[in-house]
Amino acid sequence: MRKKIAIIDLGSNSVRMIIMKIYEDGSYKMMDQAKEMVRLSEDMGDEMTLKPLAIKRTLFTLKLFKKLIEAHKADEVFAIATAAVRNAVNQQAFLDKIKLETGFDFRVISGEEEAYLDYMGVINSIKIGDCVIVDIGGASTELVWVENRRMKEAISLPFGAVTLTEKFLGKGNYTQEGIKKLIDYVTKQYKDIEWLSRVDGLPVVGLGGSIRTLAKIDKRKIGFPLESLHNYTMEYKEVLYAYDLVTKANIESRKDIPGVEKDRADIIAGGLVPVKALMDLLKADKIVISGNGLREGMFFKYYLETLGYEDEILEDVLSHSVENTLKNYDVNLEHCEHVTKLALSIFDQLQPLHGYGEEERKLLYVGAQLHDIGMYVDYYNHHKHGFYLALNSRLNGLRNRELVMCAFIVAMHRNEEFKVDWKNYNMLIDKNDYEIIKRLSVFVRIAEKLDRNESGSVEDISCYITPDSVQMMLKTSNTPELEIAAAMKSDRVFEKLFNKKLYIV
Repeated sequence: MRKKIAIIDLGSNSVRMIIMKIYEDGSYKMMDQAKEMVRLSEDMGDEMTLKPLAIKRTLFTLKLFKKLIEAHKADEVFAIATAAVRNAVNQQAFLDKIKLETGFDFRVISGEEEAYLDYMGVINSIKIGDCVIVDIGGASTELVWVENRRMKEAISLPFGAVTLTEKFLGKGNYTQEGIKKLIDYVTKQYKDIEWLSRVDGLPVVGLGGSIRTLAKIDKRKIGFPLESLHNYTMEYKEVLYAYDLVTKANIESRKDIPGVEKDRADIIAGGLVPVKALMDLLKADKIVISGNGLREGMFFKYYLETLGYEDEILEDVLSHSVENTLKNYDVNLEHCEHVTKLALSIFDQLQPLHGYGEEERKLLYVGAQLHDIGMYVDYYNHHKHGFYLALNSRLNGLRNRELVMCAFIVAMHRNEEFKVDWKNYNMLIDKNDYEIIKRLSVFVRIAEKLDRNESGSVEDISCYITPDSVQMMLKTSNTPELEIAAAMKSDRVFEKLFNKKLYIV
């Protein structure tokens, strides 16, 4: 199967679209994305009517999106409308107008389905078992209780960043009285949800533009070294800092806060109050930001159903993401699998020597699998290209610290000398982490050299630890002089790292 699909999310505040390509081998890649803030729910008021200016802005944007879809020659378009359209009394007239002028046939989804698609976007791209997902939209807020990776409860509440701003704060400067009334209102709505009283202490996973802005403020403040917001974690005190910065600033000062988009400055407090109120109610000590939400959830639902997966969610987020990344970069999959097998075998047998556990084993697995992705750019310096690709590809299931460590393992699989200083990332990793990286990377280096001809001729390894050495005995049907000579070039580094001589026979 080779197919391109476009997914449009017509929200209350913005219209967003992703264009995804699914390949014959089951891999997929985002080909394009677009976003425009249209404020569709602006001034709907108590009569819940979509206003002419908001409709005009939305139609203009959808016509631009149509041109993009046509340029990509998408095979199928999924157009989804959420709270603003869901609640509008002139919903049908609006949808008819869109159909007439763009050809898009929008499906208006319920709040519960919106919450489910949010869940699908999160649970298939973040490795987390139990949590509460919150999506702060323009006119609605979705909450999902996740237990053991399954959606246990879900609810959609009829307020969001735009509607709360209009009701309590206005579009100019906020008053602290308005903020307090907003906090009281949102907290009361939360307390009326029975199941929220049973999820105290669970981490919160947040999505939506307001929550992404929260992360952007924090990233700019601390000089965070990575680009992606996905799986970015903030402690409560960091949330509180950004919240205070926003809610105590006047409108002009808000526009100048690093990380706040100027066209979101007037509604940002209306989007952050529900987040802080939820964390206060649940006594949550951290929030994990998800860059994936409804659109990605719709994609995973379509993808898993189309490819015939038995379950509605991925069994292993990380391994699926790694496999997809390898296919995207046209890597020799059999070679990567074999190098990983050998590297993990060395790791397991030398566990008494290094003392590492499952977390480090996971890093080795990812680093070994991805060690050759830089070949997609060029053979020369492919370890350097691999570092960049590993660091900037969307590897779901890894925390940011783990991602940096895996990128360094990829970079150092050829030799120990890699010109990028780990201290550039000392916000995420420390000296001890770098020692782990060096040890794991030498396992990958030896394993790769033992598959020098990429034919799997070295089938397995038996390792023996003596008082002064590590001896590796190879199981092979061929004479492995080439592989042994290549692997033994790491003997000095191995001895330096483990204080034991290395012998391979």
